[in-house]
Amino acid sequence: MPVEFYFLVIPFCTIPVFLVSLDYLNKNNELERKKNNVIDFDKFIKRKEEGDAVDIDIAKLLYNDKIAA
Repeated sequence: MPVEFYFLVIPFCTIPVFLVSLDYLNKNNELERKKNNVIDFDKFIKRKEEGDAVDIDIAKLLYNDKIAA
């Protein structure tokens, strides 16, 4: 009886804990990815001004509000 009990109890105890841990890690990584996707608009414009000719034209248009950002 004890051997069958262990074969039944251990998987039903460990698998939910493992799945909850994976879900927590997935949500944590998703939040980190969302934080990294935020762009500081002023830094973006300054980098565009320092770029090539196309970037400079885009930055001028952004300053003149000809493009909806």
